[in-house]
Amino acid sequence: MSDELFARVDSNHKPDPWGEYCAAATFTFDLDANELWRAAAALDPEFARLDYRGDYGPEVGVPRLVELFEKYDVNCTFFVPGKVAEEWPEAVKLLHEHGHEIAHHGYTHVSPREMSAEREATEFRRTIEVVEDLTGEPPVGYRTVGGMRDQTLDLVEDAGMLYDASWQDTDMPYLREDRDLVEIPNDYLLDDFVYWGFNMGPTFEFQSGISPHGPVFDTWEAEFDGIRERGRLFVLTMHPQIVGRASRVDALESLLQRMLSTGDTWLTTCAELARYWRDRYD
Repeated sequence: MSDELFARVDSNHKPDPWGEYCAAATFTFDLDANELWRAAAALDPEFARLDYRGDYGPEVGVPRLVELFEKYDVNCTFFVPGKVAEEWPEAVKLLHEHGHEIAHHGYTHVSPREMSAEREATEFRRTIEVVEDLTGEPPVGYRTVGGMRDQTLDLVEDAGMLYDASWQDTDMPYLREDRDLVEIPNDYLLDDFVYWGFNMGPTFEFQSGISPHGPVFDTWEAEFDGIRERGRLFVLTMHPQIVGRASRVDALESLLQRMLSTGDTWLTTCAELARYWRDRYD
């Protein structure tokens, strides 16, 4: 068994990992905006002309989400590409002013695997600078837009970040053995794009239609119940341009109410989770 697997097994069996809480949860959002559509042009150039559809995220979705989470005094983590932050600075400032974490999500929405090492390093540093200029503090966490190069986590670690949130190997945080980082895993089961990522034409190669929001949120609530029962970590991955639609925000509020009603689930940001895990187990 590898050292990395030993680390995951160890974190999966820690007694009372959450202290006074039974479980933990974090709401994460990838604010990809127009960059999602521009990057998809690598699959079909027609996607580039649809980049205006990404406006919905920062223009409509972000204010709705800010209003929702302010109502319940819950802070979230928003992973923002540097170029999106440059094009939508007021959205980033609004999120930061309301206590939400702004984390690193590349510069464009192009996978690190599709660029040179030099380009990745340059764009990685540029995003840090953009976020720090807008918020007054550098990002402390990273999530890839899809795939990594060998050097990607080196860049994360060398920047002094606390965590990576890209892997999908468990449902507990763990201290990575290969880097001085906390890993905060996610899963496609809890990703809104799986259910609602859709375009009439050209189509995303993996899309399957627009799912009714009821069964999706039923699935998420059932997963939360299972996670809570087992004392694990519940990580939702959403996109303001997708989950920000009115009916979905309303359903998200119902899920949030359900989670808060337990009284024993810690709802926090990825940064706070990483700090807690490092302080407790490093």
